[in-house]
Amino acid sequence: MTARAIHVAEYVVITGVLAGVAWLQRDQLGSLFWVLLVAPDLGLVIAPALGPLPGRGLLPPRAVPIYNLFHTYAIPVLIWVGAVTAGIGPWPLLGWLIHISADRALGYGLRGPDGGQALI
Repeated sequence: MTARAIHVAEYVVITGVLAGVAWLQRDQLGSLFWVLLVAPDLGLVIAPALGPLPGRGLLPPRAVPIYNLFHTYAIPVLIWVGAVTAGIGPWPLLGWLIHISADRALGYGLRGPDGGQALI
C-alpha cells in the first residue's frame, strides 16, 4: 500500500467520524454548518479576480495563499477552541472540517506556489 493510499484512507475515516459527529449534533448545527461546508471553495470563485486562471486545474499564484488558508485545519480548530472558551457552540465548524477532510479524501490538497497540487 502506498503512502498516498494510506493518507486517503485516513482522510476517509476522518471525514466519516466528523460526519457522524455532525449527525449526532444535527440539532445544534444550524444553517452556518451548510455555509461552512461549501465556503472554503468560494475562494475558487474569487480566484479569477486575483489573476487569470492558468488552466489545467491550476490557481493563479496570488490566489494560492487564500486557498491554502481556507483549506488547512488550523483556522477552524483555533476558532473551535475560541468558541468553546467563550461558551459558544462550535458545532457549525464541523462543516468546515468535513469539507477539508473530504477534499483530502478525494485527493485534493493544499496548493503549491505555482497553483498546482502540492500536498494531499
